[in-house]
Amino acid sequence: MVGSMLVSTVALIPQAARTQTPGDIVVIGDSPLEWSEFQSRWNQLLNLSAPSAPAASQSGGEPVAQGEDPQVLAKKLKKNLRVSNLRLDPIIRLNGSSVAAGSLTNGNKESVTVSSVNFEIIGDRGKLIQTGSASPQPSTLAPGQTVTFQAELLTVPADAGYKIKLSSDAFVVQGGV
Repeated sequence: MVGSMLVSTVALIPQAARTQTPGDIVVIGDSPLEWSEFQSRWNQLLNLSAPSAPAASQSGGEPVAQGEDPQVLAKKLKKNLRVSNLRLDPIIRLNGSSVAAGSLTNGNKESVTVSSVNFEIIGDRGKLIQTGSASPQPSTLAPGQTVTFQAELLTVPADAGYKIKLSSDAFVVQGGV
């Protein structure tokens, strides 16, 4: 019984993995950037006493300067992100629903990865009706690049006189950059 379980398990392993000899390196990730990040993490784990190399930012820009607080950097980068054409559009096929949509522009001199744009829906008397967020596509913006974002709001009709505005903390910047 044990022998048959071992044979069936081996049959499920990809051919490339089965032909490797002990000591071969297995590459994990889908791109050279991911390969580099995983290799850097692995080297840090193996060499805990040695100083770690500065990691490249996920946004593809310059690495974070050593000693610079990631929260301070994120705050600085957020100041140069601009939203335009923020609006509620009706979803014709779903009566009583809408799409929050707009454009996001990176005014920084480096790439920035923005995981979400946060907004609020305000009623006619200034009352907060709903909060939400939308993910820009693509999420990594090169300097000067403009991308769009949108989020479906199934319970907010576009024709009810609601207004949409950015939240006080309008952007979530991934990884501090």
